[in-house]
Amino acid sequence: MSPFRQSPLVLIGAVLCGAVLAGCGGYAGTSEAFRSALTKGAPSPALERVNEALGVQRAEDLPSEPTTDTPLLLLERATILQALGLYELSARDFQSADQNLEVLDLTSDTAGDIGKYLFSDDATLYKAPPHEKLLLNTLNMINYLARGDLNGARIEARRLVVNQKYFENAGAEARGMLALGNYLAGFAFEVSGRPDEAARHYGDALEAGGIPTLLEASRRLVALGARDPRLKEAVGEPGEPPPPSEDGELLVLVQTGMAPYYVPERLPIGAAVVAASNPGRGARLSSQDRARANRFAAKGLLKWVNYPRLTRVRAGRGPVGVQIDGRGIEDAVALDVSERVLAQYQQIEGSLIAASLTRLLTRTVAGEATEAITKKSSGNGLAGLLLGLAVEGALTAADTPDTRSWVSLPDQVHLSRRRVPPGDHTIEVRYRGRSRRATAHVAPGGWAVLNFSDLR
Repeated sequence: MSPFRQSPLVLIGAVLCGAVLAGCGGYAGTSEAFRSALTKGAPSPALERVNEALGVQRAEDLPSEPTTDTPLLLLERATILQALGLYELSARDFQSADQNLEVLDLTSDTAGDIGKYLFSDDATLYKAPPHEKLLLNTLNMINYLARGDLNGARIEARRLVVNQKYFENAGAEARGMLALGNYLAGFAFEVSGRPDEAARHYGDALEAGGIPTLLEASRRLVALGARDPRLKEAVGEPGEPPPPSEDGELLVLVQTGMAPYYVPERLPIGAAVVAASNPGRGARLSSQDRARANRFAAKGLLKWVNYPRLTRVRAGRGPVGVQIDGRGIEDAVALDVSERVLAQYQQIEGSLIAASLTRLLTRTVAGEATEAITKKSSGNGLAGLLLGLAVEGALTAADTPDTRSWVSLPDQVHLSRRRVPPGDHTIEVRYRGRSRRATAHVAPGGWAVLNFSDLR
């Protein structure tokens, strides 16, 4: 007996059940547990949850059978380990993730190619947007500097240079992520006694938008003879070189809040067609697909399209207070991750909607074909119509867009820097009613870097 001779309601029920099963889960659900814990300033429970997602018992363990999400989950765990002050393990996870992390190109692919990736998150290796690849080097440099490992920091700085060249055409929003990374690289070379290399990185940081204390550090380098013309132009006449001193450098980094993350969003078909057709960077809806979308919408077959939307964490922001030995020092935002990520997303949102719509159109054509075959095989026009609509509707519901992203990134990174006399120094950080305290030892003419990233 032909399957199309069965009751249409039985067939519709089977299709809908399959859609419900296919549409469950997703990275947004997987990451909610550790994202929520980190938001509350609780990195230890967050570590337990991400270890569960990785299928391991301890932070020291790497997955024996990597999955398509393993590189992303290692990024998450590395960030959480950094918040716990476990810098060596964090650096290992960042390096492991970096070796297997591919970059998603949303500027030149066709909408169809992007759609194949956006809606097959269970089958494809995670691909990072440019800002995640660039921030990996920055955060890993913090690991090395916090451990006092200048050699590791300089090696990570060279990796940053390689990625910087790769992303030269990624747009100002992505390149703006490089300011802090280049500043930290410049700091690493400066305290290593290599002023010319430090000056090159400080110059790159200036070109990427600059950060607090950069001009002061640049002025000191120029006074010592650094030859980068960008620094000379920025600081003007540097004056006399500073007199010899046993004072050292103390750098304090505070990571606060949580960066935006992806959620599945339903958009009315009319608004989707407009957004996907507007001029902009990346793939856009073709005139043929626009006509098909409007035809299906007029027939009532298309009402919504699902796509990955970036949403901001609604936890609010607050001032950061930093004290050294009981005296407050100036603190300022060195990198606003959320603003950079949202600005970059606005450039590619049209491409994401176009890809989602192209995917939906392909599946709607399949639904129409199902209707035609059913009608021909059963002689029942109503059965063909119902099953065709059910197939199209169910597959649309099952079209859950890829919501994977590095959700444990901070909202902002704050930076303070001061020259201090040699000896032990007490640093206290306050943020939104919570405080953390640490002690740093600075040798004569030495340096120390402290990182606070559990005050989310």
